[in-house]
Order: sequence, then structure tokens, then C-alpha cells
Amino acid sequence: MLQRHIVLAAAVALTGMAVTAYALERPQPYLAGAPAIDYAALIGPPPAPGSDEARAERAGYVAAAAGIGRAGWQAATSQVHPGSPEVFAQIGCAIGKTVSPGGTPATAHMLSRLADDLRGPVEAGKLRYKRNRPYVAQADSRTCDPRSLGSAGGGALSYSYPSGHATFGELWSLALADVAPSRAVEVRAWGRSMGDNRIACRVHWPSDVAAGRRLADMLYARIVRVPAFKADAAAVRAELAKAPPATRCPA
Repeated sequence: MLQRHIVLAAAVALTGMAVTAYALERPQPYLAGAPAIDYAALIGPPPAPGSDEARAERAGYVAAAAGIGRAGWQAATSQVHPGSPEVFAQIGCAIGKTVSPGGTPATAHMLSRLADDLRGPVEAGKLRYKRNRPYVAQADSRTCDPRSLGSAGGGALSYSYPSGHATFGELWSLALADVAPSRAVEVRAWGRSMGDNRIACRVHWPSDVAAGRRLADMLYARIVRVPAFKADAAAVRAELAKAPPATRCPA
């Protein structure tokens, strides 16, 4: 059968994420054919407008302007496009191995399937709750994500809740921590950075990020029981054992 190859952006485009480089195979998601679950209902709604939590989040957005151009902002800029060479390099440093679609195809295959699993549930939550991004209709609408330009209508980004980046980082890090348990602390820290940095970028509320992580945890609890995932994870463990060490990693 002819394999279809696509840019990973197509696997996650509806979440507002995009990839500008690596072209990855798009296989079936691990949960294809599994009974549908209303994940949007399970993660629950965002804070009600005017609530104490919503006001605190608005204050946090305003305060985040002080971080523009600083370390968190720069880190967030490097993660705007999940699946990009920059993000793969970060994953490699977290694992301690050089990873790329060409050099570690089993790893890229597993991550691509996971990305396809999260696309539908993330979009369902966004469409259910239709929460605006923090910068929408704000006098100071600066963000690190160029797709937010034209912020009066949200720019090219989709709705805010849940955060696709947070879901992405959490789901990938759960799987990668399982296949590289000796580096679980570093991998999970990288996964959390994918969500935390979207707050620093001023494109997500903290509750968006928390909901994305809850969603990823729910998805992974099902995926980890799927025989196809178990087989892929075994292949990734074997592949990473032979992969060369990561280079050019921060001290």
C-alpha cells in the first residue's frame, strides 16, 4: 500500500498548531475505531467570565508583558510550531539522544500517531467552549506567535480552550517517558514547558493549559492499553538504544 506522507501540520492544523519543516508519515491514530468519548465534557468548562479565577488569569496576562523578549518568551518562540526541527532537538536533549524523522523513524511514527489522536478531542473542546485567546480585543495584544496578528478576531489561531500545545506536550512526554524511563524527569519537564511557554507567549490562559494536560492524561490512559501502541513503543525503545547521543544541548 502506498504510504501517505504529510507535513505534521495537517495532523494538528485544527488545534491552531502548524509545522514548517518535517514531513512525517500520517498513519492511523491509535484510538481509531475505539468507542467515542466526550472529552470536551470530561475536561469541563473554563472559568466563568467575571469569576475570581478569570480575573486572576486576566491579571496574569497583563503581568506577562514584563517577560516579553526574556528567556521564557524566547523559549516559547522556539516551540510555536510543534514537530519542527527545533522541537525535535529539544526532545532529543530531554531524552539524551539525537531524534529526527529520518534518523529515528520509529520514534517519529509513534509521535505522529499520537498527534493524530489528540487532534479531534482538542478541536471538540475548542468548539464546545469557544473561549477567546487572552489577547483578543486587548490594547496590548503582543504575543510571541506571529499567527496572532490581527488579534481583534484572534488572528489565525483557533479558540483557546483547551491548549493544543499543552495537550501535545503532555501526550508526547508521557509516551516518551515510558520508552526512555531513565530520562523521565527531563522528558516530562520538556512536555510541561510546551504548555507553560504558551502562557509566557501570551496566547493561552493557565486554565487552557491545565485542561490540555487533563485531556492528554485521559487520552494516554486509553492509548497505553492499545496493542499497536505497545508494539510501537517497543520498537522505539530498541531504536533509541542505538541512536547517537544528543548534541548542542544546553548545559
